[in-house]
Amino acid sequence: MVQSALNHHAAALIFAHNHPSGDPEPSAEDIAITRQLVFACRVMGITVHEHLIIGADKYFSFADQGYIARINREFAGKNE
Repeated sequence: MVQSALNHHAAALIFAHNHPSGDPEPSAEDIAITRQLVFACRVMGITVHEHLIIGADKYFSFADQGYIARINREFAGKNE
């Protein structure tokens, strides 16, 4: 994903995936991969604006729930 973004000179990304169960609540793995994606993109100078999980009739927004901002703060703290 990051390589493709670099190949296309992307400045920012939005990630999305679905949960076939219909429940859009993120799993521990969803949170971990979001953190890895944000960190990898930050290293390469790419901003992650959002990661959405689509369920049956609803969605979960990592940005709206504050995850993206917290992960960015964590990254900044590790790289000061």
